[in-house]
Amino acid sequence: MSFIYKIIAVILATFIYFPFGSIAEYSPTNEDAELVFSVVSDIHMESNNSDKFTLFGDGIRDINAATRNDAVVFLGDNTMNGQMLEHAAFYGLLNRFNNIDNVIVTSGNHDLCASDSNTGDYEMQLNQFLNFHNTFVDEDIETPYYSREINGYKFIVLASEYDFGVQEYLSVEQLIWLENELESAEESGKPVFIFNHYPLNHTWPLVWPLGHVGLESEALHILMRRSENQIVYFSGHLHMGISDNKVSSIKEGNVTYVNVPAFGAENTITDADIQNQGMGMYVEVYEDEILIRVRNFAEHEWMDIEHSISL
Repeated sequence: MSFIYKIIAVILATFIYFPFGSIAEYSPTNEDAELVFSVVSDIHMESNNSDKFTLFGDGIRDINAATRNDAVVFLGDNTMNGQMLEHAAFYGLLNRFNNIDNVIVTSGNHDLCASDSNTGDYEMQLNQFLNFHNTFVDEDIETPYYSREINGYKFIVLASEYDFGVQEYLSVEQLIWLENELESAEESGKPVFIFNHYPLNHTWPLVWPLGHVGLESEALHILMRRSENQIVYFSGHLHMGISDNKVSSIKEGNVTYVNVPAFGAENTITDADIQNQGMGMYVEVYEDEILIRVRNFAEHEWMDIEHSISL
């Protein structure tokens, strides 16, 4: 099955997007960054929407135009309906244009959970996600949650383990696993980066009352606050855009919550000042600072919006 997925994705990517022109290089603000990575969320690839193919093709080419990117992170809802051809388009274009060594893919509700157009059950959708991921990222993960160490920094991916609609379900096993992952990171003293499609319940509750982690939110909150490390928790899901000329972020003690705008959809859930598609974040990690810069990867331009987290 993995071989068939790869053939379909490679062939599909050849015909759904035709690159035009060159893209100018861009770089971190300083050469002494210890870690640099890009984050995009809510691509919502649709098999019958050529605009989504163009948007993602332009975006992934721009992400790869950076003179440095140690990783690229996709925060879930990579597809619109969890369909095989949508995964094939996403991974096919990624396979065609990405040269970044570390690829982190998070799953979202549109990828795993049934909707009006996604009629597969959770287990079927999960197996499809894992098959595509392991085939194209060259890994062998058995669960949608996993961790990776990049340049000495811990990257942790969380994921729903049941179809809870627009909310998330985190099992006891996943929470215990997360606790162990956080404990293993304490010796390094370095910040930990957690990627989860869903924000915690208390962070932006008025934006979308049901669009959050759900029942396990407080347990997740407690685990992170108990950690001795600084934690940056990236989420998507809300399609919030950019308001007041600043990154959507909340700092609570050792944890900073950051919500990433939707890349493949208009950010219209709130009255955001900037609702454009194509936006994401370019993250630069230094010894004493984490600098988050907002970039429109599809339009190949900086948004002149930055957020600094002191370490």
